[in-house]
Amino acid sequence: MELRDEQPPEDRLLTAEEVAAFMRVTRSWVYAETRRDGLPHVRLGRYVRYRRSAIERWLEVGERGPRAR
Repeated sequence: MELRDEQPPEDRLLTAEEVAAFMRVTRSWVYAETRRDGLPHVRLGRYVRYRRSAIERWLEVGERGPRAR
């Protein structure tokens, strides 16, 4: 049985390291925010993964400042 990555890139599950690189923060910050339930995440047993689309929405909601019209 062959598994294929058929998810769109925006719905791909990311590791903490990939989220840190995407957001340009440290991996320890990603883990700290995950522990306090600050970042949306998925627990897979002892593993934690992050859906890219959920991280992007989280960033949009938290964005501050004047909005482009």
